[in-house]
Amino acid sequence: MGTSPSLVSHVRAAHGPALPAALERLVAPFDGWGALVGPGDRVAVKVNLLRGAPPDRAVSTHPETLRHVLRALRKVGASPFVADSPGGLNGPAKVARAYNISGIASMCGEEDVPIVDIEDAKVTVEAPHGRLYRAFTVGEAFVHADAIVQVGVLKTHQLMRLTGGVKLTYGCIPGLAKAQLHVRAPRREDFADMLLDLHLAMAPGFTIIDGIIAMEGQGPGSGQPRELGSLFAARDCVALDAALADRTGHGRRDVYVLAAAERRGLVDLDDPYTLEGDPVEPAHDFVPAGKDFQSNLPESLQRLGRRLVTARPRLVDAHACITCGECAAICGAEAVALAPLPVFDDRRCVRCFACTEVCPTRAIDSVTPPLARFMARH
Repeated sequence: MGTSPSLVSHVRAAHGPALPAALERLVAPFDGWGALVGPGDRVAVKVNLLRGAPPDRAVSTHPETLRHVLRALRKVGASPFVADSPGGLNGPAKVARAYNISGIASMCGEEDVPIVDIEDAKVTVEAPHGRLYRAFTVGEAFVHADAIVQVGVLKTHQLMRLTGGVKLTYGCIPGLAKAQLHVRAPRREDFADMLLDLHLAMAPGFTIIDGIIAMEGQGPGSGQPRELGSLFAARDCVALDAALADRTGHGRRDVYVLAAAERRGLVDLDDPYTLEGDPVEPAHDFVPAGKDFQSNLPESLQRLGRRLVTARPRLVDAHACITCGECAAICGAEAVALAPLPVFDDRRCVRCFACTEVCPTRAIDSVTPPLARFMARH
């Protein structure tokens, strides 16, 4: 990464018979898959497996896009495996269920590609370029792989604004360790810096973001699927994320990871990438995640604003709640209790919205306080 514009590839595409050719065209500006991985390389294909959800919900990596990436890697002689850590407390049954519901498990079975569980085999990776963190506990399989290729889905994100290439790397951290990082970096700016620290430490070699069916609204778990018909690829995920912001109509500096990257001299957001392929046309009607009124307040009032006007998680559909306990399990601040339905302690809550991400029935969502709603109307 650096301040000179990095190459980003974008092609218009759809799921179906033409998808393999679209992926080949996407990778062609990087001299093809053979220039990205070598024969015999063991390649960790890092997917987005937030939770178990059908492919048409755009919650996790689409299995058909993943299928053709795996085939392309094997065609050049590499040995790929699939891995990720969903949110929350991840026992083997829960992880297997997420892979099954997403369609990834059956597809990998058909392609004879192994899925590697990273929850128990962990190692420490140094982060020499870290600003907030100098080491992370990550899944051992990612560190021992010859290369990491990321294949994610384009989604909004209630905390960071967008889930792109940088945020995708967060799934290298197993299970509930992710929740503890939310607690240790409660400010959005700090969380963005933490994500950059981790991403620079893991240094995935290549990333594809699938926006054929993206997620808009209250992502990354509770939004709505939206057909965008776009595939993106890059070696540099900061440049890639700038292109995703452009495609979805986000201001580049409104995406917290991009703003943090510019502060660190990793990108010039006035000229963040060189584009190959199809034009990146903004979808002006793309629905972003709800934005907190707190972000409009001066720094001196941020603490007060956090209590009075910042959105907070709430049980919005008691009938949908199945009392599975995922919300309480993922909360590193211990701000959620089951009694028997979820109850939230706003004094402890760090507003990371992890509980909304992992709720399997969308019974939990972020809710704007009455004062903020009143101020927005006047």
